Amino acid sequence: MNAQIKSPLLTSITQFAPGIYPNVPAEVYHRKELGVVNCGALKQLSVTPAHYRAWLADLDDNETPAKHFGRALHVAVLEPELFDSTYIIAREHPFRRVPDRNRNAKNPSPETLKACAYWDEWEREMAGKIEISHDDAIILRGIQASVAAHPIAGKLFRGGQSEQTIIWHDRETGLLCKARLDYWIADRRIAIDLKSTEDASPRGFAKSVANYRYHIQHAHYSEGMTATDNALRAFLFVAVEKSPPYAVAVHCIDADAEARGYELRRREMDALTDCLKTDKWPAYAPSIHTLALPRWALND
Repeated sequence: MNAQIKSPLLTSITQFAPGIYPNVPAEVYHRKELGVVNCGALKQLSVTPAHYRAWLADLDDNETPAKHFGRALHVAVLEPELFDSTYIIAREHPFRRVPDRNRNAKNPSPETLKACAYWDEWEREMAGKIEISHDDAIILRGIQASVAAHPIAGKLFRGGQSEQTIIWHDRETGLLCKARLDYWIADRRIAIDLKSTEDASPRGFAKSVANYRYHIQHAHYSEGMTATDNALRAFLFVAVEKSPPYAVAVHCIDADAEARGYELRRREMDALTDCLKTDKWPAYAPSIHTLALPRWALND
C-alpha cells in the first residue's frame, strides 16, 4: 500500500492514512505525540512509562553532533547526488561577522568593508547549505566511497527509494505507529538500514544490536510493512565503520534475535496501551529493592 502526500497542510502523523509515504517532512515525522509509537517511544517505555511521558513533554530537539553527523551520512550514502548541494565544509574565517550598526555606518572603515565583502561572498557560497566540519567531511567521503565499492552494499542502494515513512495501526492494540525506512526496494521487498559504528564485524555489531535495540527496530519496521501489505523478504543492516578503512559489513539478525525483538516490542506496546487506558504513568516499582553487585565488581 503505497501512498502520496496530497496536502502540504498535514502537520501530524495522525492526519495520514495507513501506507508508505515519500517526502514526509522531518518536522512532521519526528513530532512527538501521545500514543503514536516509533522506536524512540518504545525505547523510553522500556525504562518506565514515567520516562516516556517526560520524553514526550520535552519539546527540545536535543540536537547533538551525532544526530548532525547521522543526517549527513544518510545524504552521503543514500542520496549522494544531493550531498554537494546540501552540505558545505566549515572553515576558519579571517574576519568576525560585522554587526549591522557597523555595516550600515556612514563611513565604514576599510577593515569593515573587507569583512562585509568577505561575509557577503560566504553567504552566497553557502546558499542555504548546512555546514559540516572538515574532519566529518573526510569521514563521510570515506564512508561513501567504501559503501559504493562494497560488492553487496554497493548494489543494495540501487533501484529503491530512501527515507520512506510507514504509517499503520498496530494489529493487537490499535495504536498508531510510524517508522522511517532508510532504504526500500519495493519490487524485492527488502528494507535496508544504514548504521555507522565503531565495529562492523559480526561479533562487534551483534553487541550494537543488543545495546541499541536494533532487534526491536527490526520487529517494529517489519510489523509496519506487513500491515501495509508489503511483508518483508529481508531486513538488512549495512554497518560501516567511522574510521579508516571504513570497513563495511551487511548483517541480518537470526531467528532468536528476531523473536526477542518481537517479544520486547509487544511488551512495550501493551504497557503503553494500559497506561493510556488508566492515565497512570508509573516509574520504578514502589518497593525496597535488594541490589546485587554487577559480576565484574565482585572480582579483584
